[in-house]
Amino acid sequence: MDKVIEVIVFGSQRGAVFALVGLGLALVYKATRILNFAQGELGTVPAFVALMVMTGFETTGDEVADKGLLIPAIIAAVAVGAVLGVGLYLIVIRPLGKVSPVTSLVATAGVALLLTTVEINLFEAKARRFPRPVSGGFRLIGTDVIVDWHALVILAALAAAALALAAFFRSAPGVALLATAEDAYAAELQGVPVERMRAMAWGAAGALGALAGVLGAGVFESLTPGMVTATFMIPAFTGVVLGGITSMPGAVAGGFILGIVSQAAIQIVTTLELDVPGPPQLAVLVVLLGVLLVRPQGLLGRGT
Repeated sequence: MDKVIEVIVFGSQRGAVFALVGLGLALVYKATRILNFAQGELGTVPAFVALMVMTGFETTGDEVADKGLLIPAIIAAVAVGAVLGVGLYLIVIRPLGKVSPVTSLVATAGVALLLTTVEINLFEAKARRFPRPVSGGFRLIGTDVIVDWHALVILAALAAAALALAAFFRSAPGVALLATAEDAYAAELQGVPVERMRAMAWGAAGALGALAGVLGAGVFESLTPGMVTATFMIPAFTGVVLGGITSMPGAVAGGFILGIVSQAAIQIVTTLELDVPGPPQLAVLVVLLGVLLVRPQGLLGRGT
């Protein structure tokens, strides 16, 4: 029984990060019908900014992060993520105009590669120590499972982000964004500033990515160039497809499902002592293939 609880607990921790990344993916796709493959780097770059704030902007790799500066560092990271998101839309996506979605997807993938290269040149291809907001953990009553306090921080951050998005979509700007996503031409005729709405969606996605980057780095207590893309992007994308690519609740549900599935894969391979390379990655790809074959619109999606 403890093993099952352990899979759910640790899977939920990963799943919450997947969901944060996935919310950004779903929001951008909902607003502009573009799959943003740079979403991972909208998380990694701000995480490095947060690290620099905590280390006094040193990049040698030997510095120790000042945990007391974590809150200002997170605020700076979220701000940088939002600016990066808006900048990506204004500089790369909007000038492309009405090109095919594949062209836009390739453009965002190119941006991801560019940002990863910049990170490697500035910080080298090595792990940097990254502090958690809260260290330690507690034992679940009646079990031997230890839950990290950091897992609860991630869940709280996801809940806050989800509630903020829910409130936003009930506000006038949120309704305007939904109108833009439904029919940009009709929305523009009604006086909705379509370009501003789209830029806002990309900025919000960047802020969500930044939050995922900082909290995701805390999961491993380390940060490397391209970390969010390499570790969380594909599961987050799969979770979004699983939940329904334009559905915000679907992105959250899909993220948690993928987190638990990937953790279960690790547990099964470890318990049975199987020689299977990359069990969580393999499990994610199997789920992605299954969703595309059986229900491509996702669990909560209504088509794209």
